[in-house]
Amino acid sequence: MEGLSAAAVAWCAATLALAGTVKGITGIGIPLVSISLLPFVLTIPQAVALLPVPIVMANLWQALAGGYLLLTCRRHAPLLLAMATGTVIGGGLLAGIDQPLLMVILGAVVLVFAASELSRLRLRVPLRHHRAAGATVGLAGGVLGGMSSMFGPPILMFLVSLELPKEEFVGTVSSIYLLAGLMLGATLAAYGVAGPAEFGWSALATLPLFAGLMLGQRARRHVSERLFRKALLVLLLLIGANLVRRGLG
Repeated sequence: MEGLSAAAVAWCAATLALAGTVKGITGIGIPLVSISLLPFVLTIPQAVALLPVPIVMANLWQALAGGYLLLTCRRHAPLLLAMATGTVIGGGLLAGIDQPLLMVILGAVVLVFAASELSRLRLRVPLRHHRAAGATVGLAGGVLGGMSSMFGPPILMFLVSLELPKEEFVGTVSSIYLLAGLMLGATLAAYGVAGPAEFGWSALATLPLFAGLMLGQRARRHVSERLFRKALLVLLLLIGANLVRRGLG
C-alpha cells in the first residue's frame, strides 16, 4: 500500500465509504462493492488484504446487536466448518493465481449474483437437505472468499432459500460474515499475503467504512431500500462486466 498516490488513497477511502453505506442500508455488500472497485488502483491481493478488519468490525456490530451469533454457530455448524476449510484452500490459491483469471472469476461471480437477484431467482432447499447444502455452499463460499474476500454469493443464495424472517436473516448473515472475516485474516497471515503492515492499513480502512455504515443506517429510514437495491444491482452488473473485460483484455 506504500507509495500510493493521493488520488489512489482517495479512491480507496471513497470505495470503502460506499461499501459501508450499502451495508448500512441493505445489510450486505462490503466485499462485493470493495472488490469490484478497489482493483482499479490496487492489485487484487492488496484489495483482499485491506478488508479483514472492516469486515470483522462491521459484522461484529450487527451480529451482537441482533443476538444471533451463538444461534448461528449451532444451526449452521456444517456450513461454518466447510467455510473454514474452503477459506484455507482459497487463500492458498490467492498467492499464486493468475491475476487476469481472478478478475474474470470475480466479474463472473458479481454478474451471476446481480443477475439472479434482479431476476428474483430463488432456490428452495428441502429441509432434509439443509445440512448437506449448507456444507456445500460453505465450502464454495470459503474458496471464493479466500481468493477474493467474497464469501457472499453462494451463502446468500442458500440463506435466502431458507426464507428466514428479516431480522434473523440479517443477524445470521452478519454472524457468518464475522466468522468469515476472522478466518480470512488468519488465512492471509498464514500464507504471507498480509502481515503487520497490511493489517495496519486494514484497521485504517475501518474508518471510512464505518462513516459510510453510519450514513447508510440513517439513510435507510428515508430511502426506499427496494429502489436503492435495484440501482446497486444494475451498478454491480456493469462493474462485473468491466472486471471480465479487464481480465480478458
